[in-house]
Amino acid sequence: MKLTVNVTSNFTTMVTGHGNIKTYLHKYKIILNPMCPCKQGDQSVDHILFDCILHEQERDKLKAVVKSPDSWPVSKDKLGTKYHKNFKEFTDNILLNKE
Repeated sequence: MKLTVNVTSNFTTMVTGHGNIKTYLHKYKIILNPMCPCKQGDQSVDHILFDCILHEQERDKLKAVVKSPDSWPVSKDKLGTKYHKNFKEFTDNILLNKE
């Protein structure tokens, strides 16, 4: 399957787990603490996608699209393929590490 997506740093970070995300930065000792700005857990891809209260509004939009044919939570692979446009919109509308 060929995907045509304008790749952004947030999209790349959310797909790979590498980039401006606190668990990644902490792993390489760039920052001291991986805690998410929401203070509810470490800022990982899974936390942002499924739990972070700071991204609840954008997540609700993504969930509404996914819940129509599938159930939430959906796999990250499926988000990147079947729902790539909606996932891209989610990643475009979230702020990573903008404290």
